[in-house]
Amino acid sequence: MGKRALLINDSRFESLILQDMLEKLGYSVEIADEFEALYAIDKFEPDLVIVNYIMQQTRGDKLIQLMKAGMPDLNCLLSSSSDVKLSDFPGNYIDGLLHTPISQFLLEAAIENIGQANKLVEASTLCHNCKKDLAAFDSIAFCPFCGTVVNEE
Repeated sequence: MGKRALLINDSRFESLILQDMLEKLGYSVEIADEFEALYAIDKFEPDLVIVNYIMQQTRGDKLIQLMKAGMPDLNCLLSSSSDVKLSDFPGNYIDGLLHTPISQFLLEAAIENIGQANKLVEASTLCHNCKKDLAAFDSIAFCPFCGTVVNEE
C-alpha cells in the first residue's frame, strides 16, 4: 500500500487544493472534518496527518495533541493562514507547520523535513524562524521552508 495522508479541515476548498497537491506527490488522500478526525485515523491509518489550526469547535494544535497521546509516532503537520510559529506551541508535538496558501515545492519540502524543526541544532546556516538547514541554498532572501526573511533577526 502506498503513502496515505489524512486532511483534517473544516474548509472543503482548502482540503481539495491540498488533496490535489498531495496526490501529485504520490499520496492516497482522505478528507475529514474535526468531528470525524479520530475515527478517520483509525479507519484510514495515515502516514501523514495535516490539521488546520482554526476550526469550528476546536484548534488543530489541541487535536494534534490528542492524536499524539495515542499515537506518538504519527506525523502531524499544522496548517494555518495565520502568522503562527512552531515556538507558539511548546512541547514538540507538532512535526511541522504549513503556512497556507502553500506551493507544491514548499509542501514537498515540509513533508521531507517533518520533525526537523523540533531538533535543537546550533549553526549559522539555520533559518532563525523554523530552524531548517539552509546550507544547500546559495544567496536566498527568504527561507524556502517557512517563507521568512533569512537575514531578519
